[in-house]
Amino acid sequence: MLNRPNSNKRRPQFLCIIGCEGQNQERMYFDKVAELVNCIEERTHDLVFDYAEPYGGDPKCVVERTIEKSIGKENKVSVFDYDGKKEKYEEAIDLAKENKIELGYSNYSFDLWLILHKEDYFEVVQNQNDYADKLRQVYGFSADTKIKKQEIVRKMMDQIELSDIKIAIQRGKKISKDNQDKVQNKTPEGNGYYNNPDTQMHILLQFLFAKIGIKIE
Repeated sequence: MLNRPNSNKRRPQFLCIIGCEGQNQERMYFDKVAELVNCIEERTHDLVFDYAEPYGGDPKCVVERTIEKSIGKENKVSVFDYDGKKEKYEEAIDLAKENKIELGYSNYSFDLWLILHKEDYFEVVQNQNDYADKLRQVYGFSADTKIKKQEIVRKMMDQIELSDIKIAIQRGKKISKDNQDKVQNKTPEGNGYYNNPDTQMHILLQFLFAKIGIKIE
């Protein structure tokens, strides 16, 4: 299913096939990104996502769906989380690299990326629930809020503006810079990643923005 630009002034489309784990958090986030950037006058293209359905599964499943959906297509992205699934996480990274798929992974979870839109948060956590608790806090939800529910995610997306995305990219860059001083994990094929906090989301968004002519300082 395609998302469509909202702006009345249309440009050529930059179509990106995207596979992701969550139908709510991840998909709704990328729909929000497209909505925001397709209102920027200086863009050269409209950003359009075509999602590799269904959702769910482990990280490797996400990449496999992306590969299947993107046959004959050039621009392809996979977004998945560590979630304690070390073997499948590493297999997903290797498979994506092998198939020239842009990566947007997070360790432990996508919650980290959403937190970075609102606050500096560079703590090492013991499990993904720590990120969930922080996510509720920064978006103003009670401790018992089910953050994966569609209505709750929609309320989060309503709090995100382009300026928040730009700040999140800068915070993601800081995480990457700080990780350079740490020991890097290696997948079976020798691709590197780090223990939490670690994310490639800022790199992915910079890739997408560059493709549609938007500069992020």
